[in-house]
Formats: sequence, structure tokens, C-alpha cells
Amino acid sequence: MVKQALVIFVIGLGVIGAAAVVGRAQEKKANGEQEREVKEAEVPKAPLETLKALAGAATITEFAEEIEHGHKFYEGSWKGPNGNIDALVTESGDLVEIEETTPATGVPAAVRAEVEKAAGKEATLMWEKKTIVMYEVHFKKDGKGREMIFTPDGRQFHEEGAAQDGKDDDGDDDEKEKE
Repeated sequence: MVKQALVIFVIGLGVIGAAAVVGRAQEKKANGEQEREVKEAEVPKAPLETLKALAGAATITEFAEEIEHGHKFYEGSWKGPNGNIDALVTESGDLVEIEETTPATGVPAAVRAEVEKAAGKEATLMWEKKTIVMYEVHFKKDGKGREMIFTPDGRQFHEEGAAQDGKDDDGDDDEKEKE
């Protein structure tokens, strides 16, 4: 069950990141999100060090400061083997996500098929592989197994195991948790 949910989640991420997003800037503004280009000198030390480490030998060509969900992030962009790569990090330098231009051949067939259904065969597509960092924690509370998932900026993304009917619904094998 958990593996099936993970597969569906991963396919869903591929579909979400697959096609070019039209009007993203207007959508961000409507949600109170902001993005502005900044100079390297304006990026604090911790995020700058992380971005440079991620870029490796590549030259970072653009920096941005973003406000999303009430948190400040920094983004760096550089050229990769298939096109542009963007990395988003927190103010403390923790990696949040990487978006990497990828050819259609680098996208799973199941994702391409779903996008073709949604966008149509004639649609022009720009593919990106999106790697999102999340932190999952497992624990017991009140004798029940719990699982929580958080983004690097501390926002809760998901929780399982706090069932209303008192049953443990986290999908884990609680016998393993007892060991």
C-alpha cells in the first residue's frame, strides 16, 4: 500500500513538473509569493555555499530570492548537460528542490502517456525532472505508530497514523517498529 502510494506520488510529481507552466509569475503573485533576481553578493553565505557546491564546476548564471509560504529561499541557475538546472535552498542552506531540464526520453513512459492524455498529442512540451527534498519521521505516540513528513523549511507536508477510529493506518509493519 505504501509502495503503491509512493509510485503514484512520484508519477504525480512527474506530471506536475512535466509541461511548461504558463503564467507562473502571476500565480505566485496571487498567492502572496514573490521572486526577484539578486546579485551573488546579496545571497547569504550558507545558501551561497550550498548552491555553489551543487553547481560544482558549472558557473551559476542567475540568482534569485523567493518568498514562498512565508519563508525566504534562494535559487541558483546554471547550465547542465540537458539544459538549465535550478536549485532552491533555504536561508540556512538546506536543499529544498532541484529542477533539471530533461529530454522526453529521460521521462518514464507512464508519465509521458499521462501527459499526452492531459495535454494532447500535438502539445509542445518542455520536460523537467524535479527532485524534492522532504524529511520523514516515524514514532509512536499513545501506543500508535505515526509518520510525519516535513519540508526543509519546517512545514508539515503529510501525516499518517492519527486515525479518527483509533486504528493504526500508517501502512507500516508495527512489528518492525517494536524492534
